[in-house]
Amino acid sequence: MSKRFPDRLDPWRFADLGKEFGGELSLDVFPRLSACLLRPAGRVSFELIFGHDRDRDGQRRAVLNGWIRADLPLQCQRCLEEVVYPVDARLSVAFVRGPEEAEQLEESLDPCLVDGDQVVFRDLIEDELLLALPQVAMHDSGVCSASFESAADEATIEDSEQRRDNPFAVLTELKRGKH
Repeated sequence: MSKRFPDRLDPWRFADLGKEFGGELSLDVFPRLSACLLRPAGRVSFELIFGHDRDRDGQRRAVLNGWIRADLPLQCQRCLEEVVYPVDARLSVAFVRGPEEAEQLEESLDPCLVDGDQVVFRDLIEDELLLALPQVAMHDSGVCSASFESAADEATIEDSEQRRDNPFAVLTELKRGKH
């Protein structure tokens, strides 16, 4: 397994060679991911194995299997403090040259569209980390320091107070009494 990581790679050639890469990279080398993090501190570990798989028509397809692990420092959207989000993603990627080819993939494979003949090695890892991000980062309910009264609960309390103090309630009662 190689510890040196190429900047760009030809996925079909790497699949023919059965290349394997493993190691760690700092989170600060991923600019798109860094923009989503509270701070780009930490490392991502990975193991990537290139190979071939047969599609439904018996054609050999270049694939990438492996895993990626990282602890991503995100901002909790309840309390705005740091929450560490663990990522342990399994990869099953097929390299395709166009949307038509991507549509023919089995559901177990994610398409990776290759523009030209090469892909950027770090982009493969960064894309998977971005896909693993939660839509809304939050601490578990018992851990978060924010108040958990929801806006709906506050509105219910206000409505009940308004019903008790409604000055027109007396007029409603008088109107009912006349008829």
